[in-house]
Amino acid sequence: MKTPATLLKIAALATLAAAGTTHAATNLVVNGSFEDNQISTPYAQVSAVTGWTSSVSGNAAFEIQKGATQGGLSGFNPVAADGTQYLELNSNRLASVSQTVSTTAGGTYILSFSYSGRPDTPGGANSLMNVYWGNTLLTPGPLSGNTNGVWQTYSQSLSALGSSTVLRFESVGPVSAPTYGSYLDKVSLVSAVPEPQTYAMLLLGLGLMGFVARRKRQA
Repeated sequence: MKTPATLLKIAALATLAAAGTTHAATNLVVNGSFEDNQISTPYAQVSAVTGWTSSVSGNAAFEIQKGATQGGLSGFNPVAADGTQYLELNSNRLASVSQTVSTTAGGTYILSFSYSGRPDTPGGANSLMNVYWGNTLLTPGPLSGNTNGVWQTYSQSLSALGSSTVLRFESVGPVSAPTYGSYLDKVSLVSAVPEPQTYAMLLLGLGLMGFVARRKRQA
C-alpha cells in the first residue's frame, strides 16, 4: 500500500501536470509566427503562406521578412517577435490576410499578437491596421504601428458564435505610402477553458491531497 508521502507526491505531480497543460494550451492559428515558409533572403514576396489567405493574388500576395536588415538597408528592426521571420502586411499595396480557425459556439478564446510599423516609412507615418473576429471589428479604431522598431503587443478575450471563425488583419494605412505596411508576428488563439482531461487531472491531484490530509489527521 502506498504511504501518505508517496500519495502526496503523486497528487502534487498530477496538480502540476494539470497546471502545465493549462499554460501550454494549443494554438489554434496555423503558422502564427510565419516560420513555415522559410526565405533565404532578407525579404521575399511570395504567392502563398501556409495557413493564411491574402486579399491580393499573384506572386506578391504576401511579403515575408527576417532579421534586422532588409533590401540591403540597415536599421530594419525589429527582429522577429517569435522565431526568425515575420509578415509585412502590405507587399505592393494595402492588403489584408485572414485565416479560418476552428472554434466552438459559445466558447471563450484569448487572441494575442505582436505588431509594429516599418522604421523607414516616408515621413515617419505610422502603419494602421484593423483586426476582425468574424464580422466584428475588435478595436474602436485602427491599431497604429510605431516606427521606432519596437514590437507592440495586443491581447483580448473573445467569444465564438459558430464552429469556425475568420480572423482577419486588414491594412488601412499609411495611405501616403501603401507599400509600407504593418509588421505582424506571433499570432496566437487559445481556448480560455481547459480541456476536460485537464480538469480530471486537477481533480485527481486535489482529491489525493485531501485523502492524505485526512489520513494525517486520523494518525
